[in-house]
Amino acid sequence: MKKSILFTLALLFAMTATAQMKFTVKVTTHPDAKDVKMLITGANASEKTYKAVGGKFTAKGEAAEGSMVILLDEPNRMMGYFIADAPEITIDMNTDVATGSPMNERLSAVVKQMGTIETPEAFNDFTLKAINENKDNVIGAFLLGESCYEMDYEQLKTILDSSDYLRTHPLSAQATMVLKSKELRIPGTMFKDLEANDPTGKPHKLSEYVGRGNYVLVDFWASWCGPCRQEMPNVVAAYEKYHAKGFNIVGLSFDQKAEAWKKAIIDLKMPWVHLSDLKGWKTVAAETYGINSIPASILVDPEGKIVAVDLRGTALSNKLREIYGE
Repeated sequence: MKKSILFTLALLFAMTATAQMKFTVKVTTHPDAKDVKMLITGANASEKTYKAVGGKFTAKGEAAEGSMVILLDEPNRMMGYFIADAPEITIDMNTDVATGSPMNERLSAVVKQMGTIETPEAFNDFTLKAINENKDNVIGAFLLGESCYEMDYEQLKTILDSSDYLRTHPLSAQATMVLKSKELRIPGTMFKDLEANDPTGKPHKLSEYVGRGNYVLVDFWASWCGPCRQEMPNVVAAYEKYHAKGFNIVGLSFDQKAEAWKKAIIDLKMPWVHLSDLKGWKTVAAETYGINSIPASILVDPEGKIVAVDLRGTALSNKLREIYGE
């Protein structure tokens, strides 16, 4: 969770005003810390920076009772979380321990255990379990907002349908948005056509390549996207192994700069079809398929039906092995 800095900054949603809680929090962080931000979510959301001396400081704040508060020590890549539901709270960002209320102790136990998980799959499984165990409180809403991008459509829909609290909590607003985007590319539905240009500037429709008798991976990426570049060797390996059996790829880029896009195609050795309208996040691909984070992908069968989404790492090769055999 300490790696989710960019997403956490997006959590400052307005919440329905309830009783206000004035709190004092005693914070311990990295011994070298100088400036630590405190981000209060909810009604009257705020951000304030505090000076740490010897890795310690005390802060006073006021928030809608039950709001999530995030501490951010950027230089030392540390984050801390506590719930504004008690007048006196302590938190040690080194150990992920917050005290002051039963809910804070519960949150600490979840955050601390998440920090020990090493594999993405195990992390996602644990997060899903923790959300289901906290469907009626802010911990579940917070975790859902943090992890909704990693869930598939059915997981996300099942969770939101199962809890009025989660479905209506402002910290779950992100999850609701992601669910709506995933509805545009549910496995079992037909692919949606669009038009964009190849690297020479010539326009092409997606239907020129998809739904024409072969399995096709439509890969959403960008030259500036670090995770996309990290994932690309897996995609290249899959293409090299299965292209002779009919497997194809169409890359739909979220780039804005043509030269950077073309250079990445060469540098990353991506010999398949590439299309882009060079509109960044406003690309037709994002609008058509509800893409709000990359890398992302859809795997389309020979008839044009989506059979899988967001196959990353070994998941792509495993799916193609299932289709084509060794």
